[in-house]
Amino acid sequence: MHELRLKNLQNLLKSKKIEGFLVSSVPNILYLTGVDYFTPEERYAYMFITNRTAYLFTDRRYIEVVKNIVPKGVKTLLHTELFKIIKNSNVKSIGFEQNLTFAEYIRFKKETSLNYYLTDWLIEKLRSVKDSQEIKNIRPACKLTDKTYSHVLKNMRIDITEKEIAWRIDKFIKENGGELSFDTIVAFGANAAIPHHKTSNKKLSKDDQFVLLDFGAKVNGYCSDMTRTLLAKNAKSKAHKIYETVSTAQQKVIDYINTSNGGRLSLRSHDSFEVVRVANKHIVSKGFDPISHGLGHGIGIEIHEEPRLSPKSKDKLVEGNVFTIEPGIYIPGFGGVRIEDDFLLTKNGLEQLTSSPKQIIEV
Repeated sequence: MHELRLKNLQNLLKSKKIEGFLVSSVPNILYLTGVDYFTPEERYAYMFITNRTAYLFTDRRYIEVVKNIVPKGVKTLLHTELFKIIKNSNVKSIGFEQNLTFAEYIRFKKETSLNYYLTDWLIEKLRSVKDSQEIKNIRPACKLTDKTYSHVLKNMRIDITEKEIAWRIDKFIKENGGELSFDTIVAFGANAAIPHHKTSNKKLSKDDQFVLLDFGAKVNGYCSDMTRTLLAKNAKSKAHKIYETVSTAQQKVIDYINTSNGGRLSLRSHDSFEVVRVANKHIVSKGFDPISHGLGHGIGIEIHEEPRLSPKSKDKLVEGNVFTIEPGIYIPGFGGVRIEDDFLLTKNGLEQLTSSPKQIIEV
C-alpha cells in the first residue's frame, strides 16, 4: 500500500513538472513510508523524492529500525548524506512543503546552492482520499470512541469536575488499546458556549444546563473525533430549542449529501461550501447566528485534514473522503450545543462511522 502511495506522489510530481520534492512533514512521511518513530517537534527525518527515486534521511538512533519498515523503492540514509544526495541529483529546483521553517529553507539553499520554492498541499490532497487500509484503521478508532461515550455516561454526576470526566475519558481510551486524537474537551454550563473550551476544575452543578463532550481515539495511527452534548433535567426550553436546531441541521446536511443527484456522487453538488450553506440556512431560520467554526474537517493520520467544510473552502467532497459534520450553536453566558460525527463518503452516499445515540440525554 505504501509503495502505491509513493508511486501516486511521483506521478503527481511528474504531472506538475516538479523535479525534486523535499518532504519535512512527519505525518506525510508516515503516510508514505509507514514509519511512526518521528515527532513533529524535532526534525528527525526528511524525504527527498524525484520522479524515479525516493530517499529517507534520519539519524543513527533510528536508521536500523527504519530500514526494516520503509517500502520497496525507498533508500534509507543518514542525515549526513542529505545535502550530498540532493546536490548530486541533477535537479535544478526543489519544491518544499508548507511546514518547512525559514531557518531550514536558508540552510538548504546554502548547503546545496539550488533553487527552492513553496508547493501546494500535494501529499495532503492525496491523503484526503482514504485507501482501504486507512479506512480499516479508522473504523476501530470510531468504535472505541463510541464505547468511551457509553462508559463516561455512567460516571456523570453532580459535583464531578470537568477534569475528572476528561480523565475518565482518556483513561478508558488508553486502557482499551487507543491513544488520544487530541486533548479532550469537557465543558459544563456556560463553558459549553466556548467551542474549544479549556477543560477546567469547574464542578457540575444543578444550575448547569449543558454538558459538552468532545473527544476522540487514535487506533493504529488513525484518528476519530466525536462531540455529544447532554442537557440537564431542568434545562430551559431555549436549551432544548438549541439542541433540536443543531441536531436537525446535521441531519439536513446528511440528507443533502445522500440525495444530491439521486444519490449519485457529483463533484459540483458536493462543493464543501454548499454543504455548509445547508446547515447555516436551517440554523439562521431558527433565529440563531451561523456556525462560528467550520462545519467539518477531514480526519486520518491527523485530527484536522482535508477536506475542509467551511464557507470559504474550495475543497470538493469525493468518494473516499472521511470527515466530520459538526454544527454548533453557542450563546455566551448561557451555553451551547455541538453534535459531531465521523463519516465516510462512498459511491452510494455517506456511511456514518460513529454511532453513539444523538437523542437528548438528560443528566
